[in-house]
This record gives sequence, structure tokens and C-alpha cells, in this order.
Amino acid sequence: MEFMKNNFEEIKRAKDPEIINSFLIKLSEDPQEEYLNYIEYFLNNLDAQIFDNVKLNLIFLIGEIGNLIKLEDRYLSFLVETYYTSDMWVRNEIIQAIGKISANSDISNDVLKLLGYAVNDDYFSIRVNTLQVILNLEDFPLNMARHLFQALNSKSSELETLCVKILEKFLPDYNQLFNSLNYLDNYKILKQNAIRTLLLVYFGSALYLESFRQKISNSNWEIEYMEKFLKEIDIFEKIILRKL
Repeated sequence: MEFMKNNFEEIKRAKDPEIINSFLIKLSEDPQEEYLNYIEYFLNNLDAQIFDNVKLNLIFLIGEIGNLIKLEDRYLSFLVETYYTSDMWVRNEIIQAIGKISANSDISNDVLKLLGYAVNDDYFSIRVNTLQVILNLEDFPLNMARHLFQALNSKSSELETLCVKILEKFLPDYNQLFNSLNYLDNYKILKQNAIRTLLLVYFGSALYLESFRQKISNSNWEIEYMEKFLKEIDIFEKIILRKL
């Protein structure tokens, strides 16, 4: 620890981002709560150009420490704010850091909003990592379902598998599924392939399929979307009956 303190006095005078990056990497090899003091300094004192070149390793260190202890809200706020102004590499590191931090720290509404946004990031790895973070959460806010349904529209088998795991964990009952579809007109989001995936997940047999059909028929859904769902249910039911 004394070695790190002595090194830090030199690092504070450094103008080369690579020197600071090497220091942050060294800290990350054996993360300690005390290293938050160094993080605070870098967050508050680096000029913008140097900070931009070291923030990737800084975020990684925050995640490593957050994997050990509960962090104050300001660190999560920093990650959220930085996500929206960063390139895909930094955004991806932020999502992974949030995944580590969520094991010990409370997740704010701003973080949940970010995860919902990141589910449909342009960068595929961010989408995968975000879904993995959501899967490991303790709770699943109903407004998160909208983003999940958007991801389910993708024809990626990897994204579909993660979405299904999240549904099975947080919305295991077809009544919960209907409520999430009904919430804020989420039923309008789903494409044909996503509807078929949901039917496969929730109705391994014809049991409860009629009840689900009735819920949709008795709903206030717009006719166009109601008919699309009912048509897919009819096709799905015929397929099931052929297998009997």
C-alpha cells in the first residue's frame, strides 16, 4: 500500500495518459476499497483530454472495487452519465462494470433506464452483456419489458436465448406475460417471429392457450394487433394438435 501511495504522488504530476493507465491497471490487479481515493482524484482533477484517454481503465477499476464492496451512488451516476457520451468500447465496459457493482450496490432508476436503453445498443456485444446483467438482477421493473420485447424482435439466437431466460425468471406465468404486453401498449412492439417465440416459451401444450386467447380477445388492444396475435395463436394451436 505504501508503494502505491508513493507512486501516486508521481502519478499526480504525470501528463502522459499511458503512465496513468499503467497505474490504474496495477490497482485493478488487487482492488482495494482504499483505491477509491485515487479514483476520486482522477474524477475531479484530470483535464478532459487526459481523462478521455484513461476513463476505460478507470471504469474497469470502479467495477472491480464495486464487485467487492457497496459503492456510493455517485459512482453509478458517473457511469450512467459517461455511457451516453462515449464510444462503444467504453459503453461496453460500463455495462460490465454495472454488472459487477449490482452484486453489492442498490441499482437506481437511472441505471435501470440505462440498461433498458443499452438492450438495443447498436453494438451487439453491449446488447448481450446488458441482457446478462438484467438476468442477474433481483427485480425486474415492468417498464423493462418494453426493451426486452424490442430485443426479442431480433433474429439473433443469442439474444433470443437471453430474453427467454429473463422471461422465465421474472415473468414465468402467462398472466404476467399478458400484463406486460398490455402495459403501455407493449403488444404493438412484437414482430411475428417474437410472438411465435413467446407462444413456444409459455405454451408447451394447448393448456392455458385458450385462456390467453380470451384475455387478448377481451382486451382493448387495437384490432390490427389483436388479429395478428390471434392469428399466430390459431396457427400455433394447429401445430400442437397435429403432434397429439
